[in-house]
Amino acid sequence: MSVVIPATDVREWRTHLDVFARADVCHMPEYHQTYETRTDGAKAVMWCFEEGSHQFCYPFLLTNVVLGGADGAIHQTAYSDISSIYGYSGPLSTTDDKDFLERAWRSFDEWCAGNRVIAEFIRFSVYADNRHLAHADCIVESNREVAVSFLPDSDEDLLQGLGKKTRNMIRKAEQSGLIACELDVREWLPAFRSLYDETMRRNQSPSFFDYNDRYYDLLLSLPQGELQLFGVFQGDRFVSSAMALVHGQGALYHLGASLQEFSSLGAGNLGMYEMSRSLRIQGVKFLNVGGGRTTDADDPLLRFKKSNATGTAPYYIGKRVVNSDGYREVAKIWQDLYKTTARPEKLIFYR
Repeated sequence: MSVVIPATDVREWRTHLDVFARADVCHMPEYHQTYETRTDGAKAVMWCFEEGSHQFCYPFLLTNVVLGGADGAIHQTAYSDISSIYGYSGPLSTTDDKDFLERAWRSFDEWCAGNRVIAEFIRFSVYADNRHLAHADCIVESNREVAVSFLPDSDEDLLQGLGKKTRNMIRKAEQSGLIACELDVREWLPAFRSLYDETMRRNQSPSFFDYNDRYYDLLLSLPQGELQLFGVFQGDRFVSSAMALVHGQGALYHLGASLQEFSSLGAGNLGMYEMSRSLRIQGVKFLNVGGGRTTDADDPLLRFKKSNATGTAPYYIGKRVVNSDGYREVAKIWQDLYKTTARPEKLIFYR
C-alpha cells in the first residue's frame, strides 16, 4: 500500500518518520516546506510504501518542468521532476531486504508514470547513510567531503578532537573576553538575521543564500529544541552566531555569521565549539557541520568547517532519468528554444 503525504500535513508526515531510527532533521516536513517556498512550482511531499511490518518513505519536491527560452518567454510542459531539498535527505526504509525494496521502487515507478515524472535528483543523508536504498537505475556519485563530528562523552574529549590551531583559537577568543552561550531563538532571531545578512554581503554570496521572512517563520515552526541558536558576545555586543537544526541524536549546522573584525579573535570557533558542546550535553551523537560552497577539496568554507569538526564523511548524490521518452522530448524543446544541438550537461538542466 502506498500513500502520498503533503508537507503541510505535519503530524502525519512525522508519524511516518517516527519508525526510522536515523531520520535526518532534513527529512522533517517543516524543513521541506522552507524549500517548497524557494522553488517555483514545487510541492513538498513524502511518498510512503507499507507492506506488513516494513515501511519505505521518500520525501522530495515534485516540481513542474518549465522551460525558459532565450527570448525570455516561459514554456510550460506536461512533465514534472523530483529533487531533494537543499540539504540531506533521500529514501528511508525499515529493512534492507532486496525484494521489499524492489517492490517499493516498482510501486514508486508506477506513481511516477501517473505523474509524468521524467527525472530524479537525490541528495543523500550523511547521517542516515541511505545511498544503498537508491533505485537500481539510480547513478550514485560521491559529490564532496563534508565536515562531521561524532560527539564524545566529555567536553575535554570534544576539545581534543579538534585541531591544535582550532583549540588555540578557542583559547584566544576566551582570553579576549568573548563569551558564548545558547540563545532564545525567537528573541534573538532578528539580531541573527542582521548579522547573517551582513556576513553574506561581505562575502558576496549568491542570492540563493538570502532567506526571507517566510523561510525563517517555517524554521520557527519546528518543535521546541529542533531549532537552536548560539551566540558569541563581547560585553553586550553580538559578534558571532551559529544555528543548528536538531532531530533525535542527529544535528545539522545550518547557518552561521560573524563580524569580520572578530573572526581573527576566534569568535566563530568559540561559537561552533559551544554549539557542539551544548548538543553533546543534550544527547546528540552526530553533528553534520556541512561542506563548502564548491566541490573543491580546498574550498575555504570547507576548511573552516573541518577545523571545527572532529572528522569528515563522504556526501553522495543520485541521478536518474525516470522517463526516457519524456526526458528526450523536454531536451529537444530546450534545444529548439536555444537553437543548439548541444546535449544538456546537467540532469535537471532547465532550472
